[in-house]
Amino acid sequence: MRTFTSLSSQIPTTKFKLWSMQWLNSAKTIDHLKQTHALFLKLLHRQPPHHYHYYMGRLLYRVLQFHGEDANLCYAHQLFDTMPNCSNGFLCTSLIRAFVSHRAHLLHCISTYARMHQNGILPSVLTFSSVLSACGRVPALFEGTQVHARVVQSGFLGNKVVQTALLDMYGKSGCISVARNVFDRMDDRDVVAWTAMICGYAKVGMMVDARWLFDNMGERNCFTWTTMVVGYTNCEDMKAAKELYDVMSEKNEITWFSMIAGYGKLGNVEEARRVFDGIPAPQSASACASMLACYAQNGYAKEAIYMYEQMREEGIKITEVAMVGAMSACAQLRDIRMSNTLTDHLEEGCCDRTHVVSNALIHMHSKCGNINLALKEFSIMRYRDMYAYSTMIAAFAEHGKSRDAINLFFKMQKEGLKPNPVTFIGVLNACSFSGLVEEGCRIFQIMTEVFGIKPLPEHYTCIVDLLGRAGQLERAYDLIKENATTADATTWSSLLAACRLYGNVDLGEITARHLFEIDPDDSGTYVLLANTYASKDKWEHAQEVKNVISEKGMKKPSGYSFIQ
Repeated sequence: MRTFTSLSSQIPTTKFKLWSMQWLNSAKTIDHLKQTHALFLKLLHRQPPHHYHYYMGRLLYRVLQFHGEDANLCYAHQLFDTMPNCSNGFLCTSLIRAFVSHRAHLLHCISTYARMHQNGILPSVLTFSSVLSACGRVPALFEGTQVHARVVQSGFLGNKVVQTALLDMYGKSGCISVARNVFDRMDDRDVVAWTAMICGYAKVGMMVDARWLFDNMGERNCFTWTTMVVGYTNCEDMKAAKELYDVMSEKNEITWFSMIAGYGKLGNVEEARRVFDGIPAPQSASACASMLACYAQNGYAKEAIYMYEQMREEGIKITEVAMVGAMSACAQLRDIRMSNTLTDHLEEGCCDRTHVVSNALIHMHSKCGNINLALKEFSIMRYRDMYAYSTMIAAFAEHGKSRDAINLFFKMQKEGLKPNPVTFIGVLNACSFSGLVEEGCRIFQIMTEVFGIKPLPEHYTCIVDLLGRAGQLERAYDLIKENATTADATTWSSLLAACRLYGNVDLGEITARHLFEIDPDDSGTYVLLANTYASKDKWEHAQEVKNVISEKGMKKPSGYSFIQ
């Protein structure tokens, strides 16, 4: 260290410059560079700013060569902040390009470009294309239009790379007409530009326009085909997606995932499995996760758990999608043993504990009867969004902890979170389970008048169930009549169940007639009506309804029983 100390009085010297370059170039890890950083801080703190900026700039450039890890980019950002007057355009552009390769740093990409502008540094083609890419991916349309204006001022509007970046930015921001205007003004449109325009149309669901471009372009690449297939699956046009998928020469993880997910959304598990079975071995983690999620969302819970176990046995990475699917399946089965297994796997670090995974974990613990574990997971979440609150409110409601659900509902609003329709379903259910009529009606009013949420059939069902349990049948009936177009069979069934509970035969008959109009073959309606008659000892009427069930060959649904 004597040598380093003695150098401090001689900086800048040719010898020090050679030594510093040797330290930087010989560094094999980011830790080596941090050691060099420490030496620079010790030796340069009394030197003129331009010396400091020169050596820190060289250090930053070397750090950017290790930008693969997020922590290294954070370190690079910290270094850059120590050079507020940096005028090196190449260094700024290198930092911007590094930021744009990591989704978590897209805003840093835009702010670094803003600093370049403030410091009077002229951007290059690479600068513009990178920052426009960041604006499109955020998306940050306002900032993107400002960059567009600077492109015009700088004379780069005719550059093909910049033009493609512009139309891609506008397409990803949903400004499809502006994107098309840029596309039409391009003199030299290559496959990247055509594909970017197709991607813009696909993003907003304009698949007719996307298909016209696809059919009329010259060269196509794998990404062009993939964009079309994904666009069709997102629009749930699986026939068109299948036509292209079947003739694709190079299928990939994205197309496999989207085809399986697309069929899953439509409930076509058989076709999803056909796609999955056609994937060459070994099947990817994303394809397995997509098939697992397809099983879970369509009620094939046992198959979903089996696939999860197969993935574990074969050493296939458990992704967030796979873990959430497995937890959903476990919740459907109310499988306490499997819930403990999944929790253990998560604790072992088999996948990232994202807020989506935490929400699924809360739901699973609730369905498997362990509200304390659900609350524990909710409490340790670093970031609790509206979905986390909604999940926990529903869990409290399901376990009869109505007051806890209501308190959490008001707490989330104090924290600035706006409840969504699902949140209100959970808290209204909580009120219904505990007979909190006035509280429930007040919350329903808050939903419609304060938050302007249009009630769904599920909300009316909650209120009808709330009023019905409290014996306020006429009030419940009036609510349905006032909103007849929104009330569905479930809403009417809730009223009929209340009529059976309180022996209101007249209203029960009116309610049953509405249900017969909606679904004349639902045996549950007949059973409820028969039991309503039986509750008032009208055995002949009850028997007549039972006879109708027999004549129509209906089967009594599980969970229902006749009162003899």
